[in-house]
Amino acid sequence: MAGRPKKYTEEYLADLVESLWTYIEETEIPILKEWCLREGVPSKHVYDFEELSDPIKACVDKKEVNLERLGLAGQVDKTMAIFSLKQLGWSDKREIEHAGAIQVHFDDALRDV
Repeated sequence: MAGRPKKYTEEYLADLVESLWTYIEETEIPILKEWCLREGVPSKHVYDFEELSDPIKACVDKKEVNLERLGLAGQVDKTMAIFSLKQLGWSDKREIEHAGAIQVHFDDALRDV
């Protein structure tokens, strides 16, 4: 991969993958940036490595599931759970998409006004 820093050897990446899987397993609500800080890896770089793709997806999935479950049970701050879930793509508003023309019919009496 072009632009990959030299310290990201295959062995180093394998260690990062193992570390991330361990973090996910041991953390109730995993936060990817927290793991990045612990490992000293800039969070913007982790998405560049295919080797980290599956554990990153698992991290996000576990975070989402546990925030929902714990939020519903009242075991985490609901405002923070909502905020975090919105960052994962959740929305608390309905978006209605309309396709087609809208026809407006005026009563004859209104046309004469």
